[in-house]
Order: sequence, then structure tokens, then C-alpha cells
Amino acid sequence: MISARRFSQSFPGFWAELLPLLTPSFVHMVNENFISVVPIAREVPKASEESDSAVIAECAFYLARMASERNVTAHELCLESGLPNQALRKALKEVSRFEGVEAPEPFPLTKPEWEEVVALARNYQHFLWRKSSGRTVVFHPVVQGAGFIDSCEADLSVGESLFEVKTVNRNLAGKDMRQLIVYLALQSATGERQWSRAGFFNPRRAIFHEFDIDDLVPQMAGGKTAGEVFHEIISFACQSDMPTDYAF
Repeated sequence: MISARRFSQSFPGFWAELLPLLTPSFVHMVNENFISVVPIAREVPKASEESDSAVIAECAFYLARMASERNVTAHELCLESGLPNQALRKALKEVSRFEGVEAPEPFPLTKPEWEEVVALARNYQHFLWRKSSGRTVVFHPVVQGAGFIDSCEADLSVGESLFEVKTVNRNLAGKDMRQLIVYLALQSATGERQWSRAGFFNPRRAIFHEFDIDDLVPQMAGGKTAGEVFHEIISFACQSDMPTDYAF
């Protein structure tokens, strides 16, 4: 079994055939034409070049999740004893899972690092205030696996939209688009499509990209419908053995 993330970054021949128009110029078009600024939110610079960006990003995610579940602000949550460290423990566990190493014991973040975490979490809240409007918000929605792709958790579901969170300073890349499509394909394999829209949220840059799945996916696939693309992904993953003729 492999993760959806690894699948999206492997098998270049398969992806080139499935999404022939997912080129750098197409990704540039998505970056330019589907971008929206989150109202009120502000860009968040790194507290220090020595800070662990992955830990900071995951800690902000869990802090925002905990604040959303308790219906309080990130700042109010940080005033509650023990909760910030609980978010840090979850962040370390998640980063360790990605890197394939054992999770270390929680280490203290500096005051500037915590301020960065809270600022990022605050941008999540501004984003959700803009996008939710009474719609159901789910952090880490579970996505069922298929074939040799393991079950996984996406980042953020807001009503009929699935968002992947990218807490980075760079623009979107083709690998980001593929990872999102894998999640959508796996979910569609359940027989009932949950999301009709998808996109990316960047709490560091205080922006998001959102698009209609049935409109944008065919543009990457040279005219194939989103359903056809999803079906090909699942069919490929459900072969009896994991392919060996595609490079990882």
C-alpha cells in the first residue's frame, strides 16, 4: 500500500497520459485566474529561518481545528492551559508520519514561533468565516482507499468544496493538483461524489484558489470528464499487483 501523496508524486508515465494538459503553463493559469484574497487576513512571515516550517504549519492547523471545534478564537484557545501543547504534540506526530520517523517529545516553541502559529490559525478562521456560511466544516475528512492506495485524510472540507492546505511561500505546482485529484477520485469511488468544487488554501499568504471540478479537470485531461479521470485512477490502483514498470 502507498499513500495518496506518494501516488500523486509517482508513476510519471501514467500521469502524463491521464492529464496531458497539466503543464507548467496550465498551472500558471490556475495560479493567476483562480486566486482570491481572504478578507481581513494578513500574510504571515516566518518567525525565524531556523524554525521548522512543517511543525509550525501543522501546529497552526491543529490549533485552528481545536478553535473551530470549541467555537473560540485561536488567541482564546491559547489562554486555556495545556491546549497549545496538545496542538504541538499532534503536529509533531503528523510531521513524523510524513517523514517516516518516530515522533519526538514536544519541544518548546519560542514566543515568536507561537505568535506565527497563532497568526496562521487566525487566517484559517478568517477563511472559514468567509467560506462556511452555515456549511459543514470538517478538518481532516477521511477518504477511503482503493487498490494499492491506502485510506487517507484530506485537509479541509467546507460544504461541497474540498481544500488542500499549503502553508508555503511558493505558487501551486502540478504535484499539488495531482494530489487533490487523487483525493477526489478516491472519494468518488464510494459511489456518491461529496465534493463538486475543490481548491487550495494558503494561510501563510492569506489566499485561496477554488474551482469547479467538472470544469477544470477536463481541461487538464484533454476533454475527458472528471468522472472518466477518476475511474482511470481507481482502475489503475486496483490492478492485482502494484505496477513495476512505472518509476516511483
